[in-house]
Amino acid sequence: MKHIGFLKKTNSKVIVVYKTIPGDPQSCLVIDKDALRPFEEDQIVPNLESKDGQDAFDFGDLLARKKMPVDAMIDQAGEEVAQTIQGVSVLEYLHSKGMLIKQPTHNVVMTEGTSNVVLEELNQMIAQQRGVRVDDLAPKDPTNLEKGDPQKIEAKNILARAERLEVQVNELKERAYTLDESLRPKKGRPKKSTDEE
Repeated sequence: MKHIGFLKKTNSKVIVVYKTIPGDPQSCLVIDKDALRPFEEDQIVPNLESKDGQDAFDFGDLLARKKMPVDAMIDQAGEEVAQTIQGVSVLEYLHSKGMLIKQPTHNVVMTEGTSNVVLEELNQMIAQQRGVRVDDLAPKDPTNLEKGDPQKIEAKNILARAERLEVQVNELKERAYTLDESLRPKKGRPKKSTDEE
């Protein structure tokens, strides 16, 4: 499976998010696989195993397009975390939680297929096949995060979340009306009461 490896020094299992980073071709960004909490693993591992995940040159590109779920989730400490992560990409979430770890490429061993290869060597082979330098393999923006006024970005995220919740509310109402049509609001104005005293 692509994007999977371990660290030479500690033998920790890692998921390689970016094989190299801009301005530092001898470093990469990884996630410590064993440090993922269950709800984080539920977002990352299926994406990693998916066709899109395996076809991606850098796994981070896919994580930048995938959003954290809207449904309420509980972390290991029993706290609801949905309010803080709704509407953000998986990559942005990992970045904000400090889970993207910079590692030297010579310390990461990729375990693709039946053989192991040091990421530094893999990057050199890929660059040679493409006829480019290792520096050119780096993504243009290693975090793919929006730049700008944090308040405006937060406002935009809140509005996007509100729109998703509105869709979810309407779907739930329709399900309820399907179960009991008498709950559906009547069209038009309510009749005036003729009780005059």
